[in-house]
Amino acid sequence: MPIEQLREKIDKVDARILDAVEERVDLARKIGAVKRKKGLPIVDQEREQKVLSNMTGKTKLNKQFVKQIFRDIMEYCRENE
Repeated sequence: MPIEQLREKIDKVDARILDAVEERVDLARKIGAVKRKKGLPIVDQEREQKVLSNMTGKTKLNKQFVKQIFRDIMEYCRENE
């Protein structure tokens, strides 16, 4: 397959990744609103650890790499509610 076709495929995958992250941020904002309304703490360390464990258990990628991606996403969500 020519390099340009491969790059086009990467561009499509990148767009899907970005769409998924945007959706996750939106859902996290909604959860944050519910937590504030109920007076619950925004950060749930147990839940965050569960997310990291779930994601590292579902991939062949380097576990630290995956954890860092999701830590960054969760941090972004907390900071941008």
